[in-house]
Amino acid sequence: CVVVTQGGLAPVGAVLAAREADNWRGSLAVAGLVLTSPPTWQDMAVAVPAAEVDRNYAVLRTPLGSASVGILENRAAIRFFSNLFLFEEEADQRWLDEACGGCSAAACPPVIAFNAGLLSAREYTAELCNTKTPTLVLSGTADKREADRRLYGTQMRSCRLVTLPGCNVLPWESARETCDAVRTFSTGLAD
Repeated sequence: CVVVTQGGLAPVGAVLAAREADNWRGSLAVAGLVLTSPPTWQDMAVAVPAAEVDRNYAVLRTPLGSASVGILENRAAIRFFSNLFLFEEEADQRWLDEACGGCSAAACPPVIAFNAGLLSAREYTAELCNTKTPTLVLSGTADKREADRRLYGTQMRSCRLVTLPGCNVLPWESARETCDAVRTFSTGLAD
């Protein structure tokens, strides 16, 4: 299969592709890895200290932290955050409907863990540098972190960098271009 990740879920893809265990052979199971708007190389290479992750998690689980998460899940906050960090153009109504539709008490624990920095609690250079899995890194032309992702191309064995129109949520902003890039990459794997 080809594993495609978006944003902060890049560590999950890296681990799936690189993991070699009794019950999983990433080198056999994952033919290709696509990292769409992943964290910068530096963010993947340097772990957030465990004490910081623990502190963040504890704060987010307090009544004040839970209230803060609740405030951030309202439509106005989602629009503000999306327009500031995620999109080159303004977030459309469909995006806001989808983002607000996923806000529920059941979704809160994983959101808290993610925002506490759980996926950044370790570094992933071993997985990234040692994987033989061909990798495609997609960045948006308006994403300020695009230049900081160039190290993927020099540090990984088989990595290609592609820049597409948009900022940080390329599958939403540039769906056709993202699909075309993934299709071209996937087709090339069969050659």
